[in-house]
Amino acid sequence: MLANKIQRLVAETCAGGDVDQIELDTPLLELNFLDSSALFDLVDLLNREADVVIPLREVTPNNFGSVQAIIDLVERLQSTLQA
Repeated sequence: MLANKIQRLVAETCAGGDVDQIELDTPLLELNFLDSSALFDLVDLLNREADVVIPLREVTPNNFGSVQAIIDLVERLQSTLQA
């Protein structure tokens, strides 16, 4: 599941590998779980795993503020591909 992959990447990058610290609504940016390097690693993962291209204009705090926000972004991008 994509949510698990996102949680794992964030945990490995910023939470010492402790996936239990990363919930769907954990404020990733507010708690400094994502820095710019981790953010672009995550964008790369999403491009590969979710088969979407995330435009630079979509790399915003609203879209990457939590795992749920990231999932919502991916689902929105996937739905535009299918339309």
